[in-house]
Amino acid sequence: MDALSRRRAATACGLAAPLVALGAIALATLVAAPETFSWRARALSEMGRYETRTFPLFNGGLILGGLLGVPFGWRLWLAARNGLERLGAALLWAATAALVGIGVFFLGHDAFYLDAEFHTPVALLFFGLAPFAQWVYGSGLVLAGDARLGLVSVWLGIVHPLCWLGWLASRAGAGEPSAWFAVPEFVAAVAFGSWVFALAAERYRRDSSNREKSAD
Repeated sequence: MDALSRRRAATACGLAAPLVALGAIALATLVAAPETFSWRARALSEMGRYETRTFPLFNGGLILGGLLGVPFGWRLWLAARNGLERLGAALLWAATAALVGIGVFFLGHDAFYLDAEFHTPVALLFFGLAPFAQWVYGSGLVLAGDARLGLVSVWLGIVHPLCWLGWLASRAGAGEPSAWFAVPEFVAAVAFGSWVFALAAERYRRDSSNREKSAD
């Protein structure tokens, strides 16, 4: 495989990554048993427990989606035009690695391997890094003259704190302080996945345009 084919394959991975991860999450919410998941009473990660029927779907989707994001991060790194874009690509790598970690270190994994529980740290790492990746890379896009895509990146990044703050505000003084926790989790995941897909789609468009110009 030549260099051009590798770059095209990496871009395709960027298109596939959010579809795989978000598709697996959405499908898992539909097939999960009521006693193991509900939007009101459970976190999304409850669907990844070993004893649930959604265990392979939920964790497998996160792992595969995260792994597909790795080559796309490399593609963004190669195409970076400034330090902010390179830093944003590195943060995207770290966020997708954390996404893989959520699937590998599923809730209750310490009953099977490792004495310490790593699910919470990697989940916090993903939800913490994702918006920063979007803000930093988006700022790099604006600096490079791609204002529209840069602003889309930044505003999708802003969705993260807004959804978490909205959830916290709705829970203030509520009798069930952790109710509906899955909602901001899913909204944040969609905001990150939509951003990755938008970047990949734009990268694909530019690669196709460059290929046509080369053919001429």
